[in-house]
Amino acid sequence: MFRHRIFNHYNIYIIGLILLGICIPVSKFGMSVSILILIGNWLLEGNFRDKFRILGSRVSILVFSGIILIHLLWLLNTSDFGYAFKDIRIKMPLLALPVIMGTSKPVTPAQLKIIVLFFIGSVLAGSIISTFILFGLTGVVVTDIRDISPFISHIRFSLSINVAIFSLGFLLYSKEKHFRRIESAFYTISLIWLVVFIFMLQSMTGIVIFLIVGFFSSVLFVRTLNDFILKYFLIILMFIIPLIIVAYISRAIVGFYRITETGRDDIELTTANGNPYFHDFNNKQVENGSYIWLYVCEKELAQEWNKRSTFSYSGKDMKDQEIKYTLIRYLTSRGLRKDSLGISRLSESDIKNIEDGVGNYIYALDKGLNQLLYGFIWQIDIYRKGGDPSGHSITQRLEYLKTAIQIIRQNFWFGVGTGDVQQTFDDQYIESNSMLSEKWRLRAHNQFVTFFISFGLFGFLFTVLTIFYPLVAERKYEDFFFMVFFLIAFLSMLNEDTLETHAGATFFSYFYSLFLFARNKKWFIMKGSIEKNSEQYGYG
Repeated sequence: MFRHRIFNHYNIYIIGLILLGICIPVSKFGMSVSILILIGNWLLEGNFRDKFRILGSRVSILVFSGIILIHLLWLLNTSDFGYAFKDIRIKMPLLALPVIMGTSKPVTPAQLKIIVLFFIGSVLAGSIISTFILFGLTGVVVTDIRDISPFISHIRFSLSINVAIFSLGFLLYSKEKHFRRIESAFYTISLIWLVVFIFMLQSMTGIVIFLIVGFFSSVLFVRTLNDFILKYFLIILMFIIPLIIVAYISRAIVGFYRITETGRDDIELTTANGNPYFHDFNNKQVENGSYIWLYVCEKELAQEWNKRSTFSYSGKDMKDQEIKYTLIRYLTSRGLRKDSLGISRLSESDIKNIEDGVGNYIYALDKGLNQLLYGFIWQIDIYRKGGDPSGHSITQRLEYLKTAIQIIRQNFWFGVGTGDVQQTFDDQYIESNSMLSEKWRLRAHNQFVTFFISFGLFGFLFTVLTIFYPLVAERKYEDFFFMVFFLIAFLSMLNEDTLETHAGATFFSYFYSLFLFARNKKWFIMKGSIEKNSEQYGYG
């Protein structure tokens, strides 16, 4: 009898939701297993007459699941069926999870809190492991900040971190006097740590989303305040912080372009050893205010570098970049000439940085926002001056979008089909003679653009409908939890093909379904107030 109470289908369903929440930040394999548990339990539970009745009365579930339908319909307009069926398989959580959660017995507020807390715990565990990797405590060699997220893409991980941050904020806000002190302390410490960690992770997508959603959440929070002085102090602060951010970025841009000019008549033509310098006055690429292609003597660079490093001057660094270009950039960033004397002034840590593919000493010295911002300004500057965008996250995306626009113009009405997106991109890169190397010739990195390319105008409009209709039909624009998640997901889709990977599709479908379909649709309605929302969650 006891075992029967524990292992009934509803309890297995809740356990499956908890397991899936735990796996989303840390295990692709675990995601698949958890989804299979949920599907198997749903099928074995039976009651299909009631489940189909619920589907018939709750149209928003069918509409959301229509995103898979359009992928199936557009098989008629595809030639690469292998890729198409792989794409559909990756996105099957978009069908399975809303149907399972929408037709199962609703989760209670207490159960939802437990599910969210297990997810937060998993995010915390993942962040701690990533920190150990970052500081070299695991033996994993980190050549790129993305290497510290070993389980899923660092961008996907940053989305989970954002959901965890704002969930913790909600839990803290909704507490009452009976809220245990140790619980409050745990939430507070976890929240502070995850805010710090999202900046350590250096995912610009995650950081921008955090700032935008933080502003949105602050607006809702301020609306609930009755303290006149505190309320208007926070309103002023909300206007000041964006100004500080703009000023910080402007200062970085001005500093980047503060260049030490060298006149042609004053420039030295030979090194201290009498070898001729190469000077390219037409190339305006800079590092830390100095032109890269002035005072370059490759003869001396090759001789001296090969004496100090086991990495050949004509070879590649740890990031698969030509090491001579990394060396020339690094010397310039140090304010040194690109000759034997310049190399002699490099420390052993400088040599190691160059071998690791670090093109500017700032990247090794400053692991924070300064490094990230400088890197983005440098990428855009190089791109504007005709440089190769390959391997650079910002400028690659500009190339992706430029290529995507060319494809859309040629396939405006009906798209290229479910399975032909990558092949169409490959063909367009060749046709437009793109500067991107073959390794970096990827897709749009914008989910809505990918939908437009795949399905054309009509299919694009339908996919947008499938995502937004349930939000409006079930009035979830009044639900803090759902709207925070939805804003995180929406912003990510502007910068990533969020639904084109198993991890991304599962993340989106899980939280969309959990916060919208898994609860009784009469619950959690608020009238512009987080406070009322927290009461209805059962947390306040």
